[in-house]
Amino acid sequence: MIRPATMQDIPRVIDLIEKLAATVNGLPVDRIKTGETLAGLICDPAGAVLVSGAGFIAGRLGDTFISRDLVAYEMGWFAADRSGLPLLRAFEAWAQSRGAAMIAMSCNGGAAQRILERSGYEVMEIKMVKRA
Repeated sequence: MIRPATMQDIPRVIDLIEKLAATVNGLPVDRIKTGETLAGLICDPAGAVLVSGAGFIAGRLGDTFISRDLVAYEMGWFAADRSGLPLLRAFEAWAQSRGAAMIAMSCNGGAAQRILERSGYEVMEIKMVKRA
């Protein structure tokens, strides 16, 4: 079952974010900063944190540099319980209910990319990163 996260879910979501960061070789997770960000998203009508038994998706609405159209930006998406697709569908429904013209998802290949491609997503840009 996918549902909106509550404040009580934050520690569990942070645990999942640590697993996600390890999977994508991301930055170290600051649990306090991450908790503050999640709490802000939960309380903000322009934010979303949705959870499953062992997964989450989080994001926010925003505009772009070139348009006033709203875009739903995924900030994190991870599922250890095969709920990736249901989480994606719930995020899409949330975005559409708030008038998003586009949904921007990130992935590092693998199963997440296959789910996105099968769901109609296409590569529009590639984000390159360099550690300072």
